[in-house]
Amino acid sequence: MRQHRGLSTLFGGSAVIYLILVLTFLARANSSMMQSNNPLYAHSLGAQLTQVGLTTSVYAMVTMIVRFGYSARVNLHNVPRVMTVGFVLLTLSIVGTLLSQNFAEFLFAIALAGVSTALVMPHLLSLMGALSPAEDREKNLSYYSLALSTSLVVAPVLGTLILTHLNLRGLYGLLLVFSLMGLGVMLSNYRRFQQRLLHDKKPKNLNLRTAISDLVRNKTYTRSFASLFLFNLSFASAMSFGGLDVKNRFGLAYSGVELVLTSFFVASLMGRLVVSRFVRKKRLENKATWMLWSLGIGGVGWGLMGWAPSLIMFLVGFWMLAWPHAVLFPLVSMRIAGSVDRHLLVAANTIAQSSFDLSGTFGPLAISLVISQGNLGWGFWIIGLLQFVGMAIMASEARQELLRRRRLDKPQSFAR
Repeated sequence: MRQHRGLSTLFGGSAVIYLILVLTFLARANSSMMQSNNPLYAHSLGAQLTQVGLTTSVYAMVTMIVRFGYSARVNLHNVPRVMTVGFVLLTLSIVGTLLSQNFAEFLFAIALAGVSTALVMPHLLSLMGALSPAEDREKNLSYYSLALSTSLVVAPVLGTLILTHLNLRGLYGLLLVFSLMGLGVMLSNYRRFQQRLLHDKKPKNLNLRTAISDLVRNKTYTRSFASLFLFNLSFASAMSFGGLDVKNRFGLAYSGVELVLTSFFVASLMGRLVVSRFVRKKRLENKATWMLWSLGIGGVGWGLMGWAPSLIMFLVGFWMLAWPHAVLFPLVSMRIAGSVDRHLLVAANTIAQSSFDLSGTFGPLAISLVISQGNLGWGFWIIGLLQFVGMAIMASEARQELLRRRRLDKPQSFAR
């Protein structure tokens, strides 16, 4: 009887992890495809060029407001309920998009999508960290990052295939299928998630100011957030201006630009496969060192992109920038799960993911200011310098890891 109970717990635990990975793929594929195609859909409704930019701004602003105003305060015990509501809103937002007759109606649907993203994405990460056994947590978080990267590669390919045979409404029809699948998974497994969280005593409503204060005092968390934010500034800038740069500098067609941008996520996916392999072999203990050198590689990549005399050299720099994209998020997720108290896990992950929203606003803005005074190459170099600031933030912790590694190696050298 005891053996049967142990086996059911084991397989039940594995099932929950697989469900989180499926939900992660569906949710991220939806958000990435909506962000890239919303401007096109707005244009198809007759929106002016100045209005089209509002789609991205409204989505980012609503997401950030809900992240800080609500998602960061959610108790871990309530996460399944909040995520279910998030998938309901995602479904309604896509239906609203398909039914939109004018830009104002479309903008309201986009705002709903922003709310759903804030209610789903950070909590998937919190669930993965909270429901993974301690011995499997880092491995499962690496799989979570793989699911994110896979969606960023598969989604554009699916979108391209659909657009070759159907119009934009057909693409949003696929997104509706994805959202309904996610909602179905949440509804059919709601009790399973709740049962895994029953041992978490339901605390009083979290005071966000107190939570932030506790997180700021956690040096591992603050270093992780700072390095992730600095990299995300460069990532947002690369996605905003990288395609424009290769088109203007090397005369690529739009299809070629799309291939260049997709190649970034393919390179990142390859990098996350490497990270996952090192985690499985338990050879990724020195996370600060990995983060430090990945930021350095990204900084060099920016330098090559700013200087690149040829498309090949630009691609080399672009793919080098994909390495910190592959490394930082999974390692930061692991450091958060391993250093933050369980009752702060939701707030910690939500605030960490807000760095994507903040950097998506300030990174392209910084590049735009530089372009107004110089050229895009200078902007790339200045953004690249931020990666070396991130290295400086991680340097002391990486040095401690080096000293610890040397101390561990000394007994082995004496034994020889």
